[in-house]
Amino acid sequence: MAETEPRRHGESSGERTGSSGADRPGHCECHETVDPDTRQDVLEEYKHRCQSCGRRGPEKGGLATLHVHHIERNPDEMGEHDMENLTLLCRPCHSWLHQQATPGDSPVTITDADRSVLLPQDVEVLQFLAAHGPSRTGDIASGMTADLSVSAVRERLWVLMGLDNRVESRDRQIVDKDVETGEWGLVDQIENSARGHIPDDRQLLLQRMEDEQVRQALERGCDRSDVTEVLGISRRTTFNKVKRAYAYDFPLDAFGRGGRPTDESRRERNTQATKSESDQQQRLDDVAEQEDAALGRTETWGTRESNTDGQAARDGDRRNDRSADDDDLSDELRTHLQQAIDSLQEANSAL
Repeated sequence: MAETEPRRHGESSGERTGSSGADRPGHCECHETVDPDTRQDVLEEYKHRCQSCGRRGPEKGGLATLHVHHIERNPDEMGEHDMENLTLLCRPCHSWLHQQATPGDSPVTITDADRSVLLPQDVEVLQFLAAHGPSRTGDIASGMTADLSVSAVRERLWVLMGLDNRVESRDRQIVDKDVETGEWGLVDQIENSARGHIPDDRQLLLQRMEDEQVRQALERGCDRSDVTEVLGISRRTTFNKVKRAYAYDFPLDAFGRGGRPTDESRRERNTQATKSESDQQQRLDDVAEQEDAALGRTETWGTRESNTDGQAARDGDRRNDRSADDDDLSDELRTHLQQAIDSLQEANSAL
């Protein structure tokens, strides 16, 4: 197979300038050596789309300059230019791939177990925080050599913040978020940790609770499609919820929503409720007795009768009962009571 003259990836001969590749910003040391037919096959195989960030080339309505990338330079059991060893990347992703930081470049120790969860760009995030201190998500995204969106960087920050909850051998998180400022930083840089914080904002509180419920459901073996259907969310959202749940470690048990109560706890609550009702009724009875004693009367409840003679007799009984306590009442109150009695008698006679 004839190899083409070394050139920058994705550039035609008309795009080349007089300066050397090493002098240009973002230059990567590898060169595309596939022939035009193989390049076209790779473009068609991956539908003119970067396999890292998803950007599309001009043939599919995008603006990305696409490069053919060799996965391995000396692959085993296949040729260097075989389709199985080729993929498609946009220029920023390809450049970053060859300049990416390694775990050895990290300002904090990255173990082999950590590497099973982390991506190369996570090391760069850690480098940025170590160099600049607590920062907003947008500032971190702007400082990355990889062309990552703010939302993509935020997802990686969740992973870094919850690393100790995902990697069994790690006993401490390496990234935290300040609940007061909203800035991200290395653990020693953050004063007010968002880990385990219960938000005052109702919507944020509900999000934290739902995140933790989704995490627990999936870890207990619930089908992801069932979770998406019940909550009405996308499959991708469930992954983000799990990342957030690991990061913020929300104390869901603090809300007493741990499931169906046991028989013992149910009996205990019933006993407490009965005692509470009994105490409340006793307080009401005490108040009623105090009021009755102050008014010098005892209230009775019964069925109203329509017989006017019976009504008159009861009125007479009430007058006799009240007369016994007249000495304890003031002259003014006695006058009002008598006026009320007279009015009732007149109304009764009219009926």
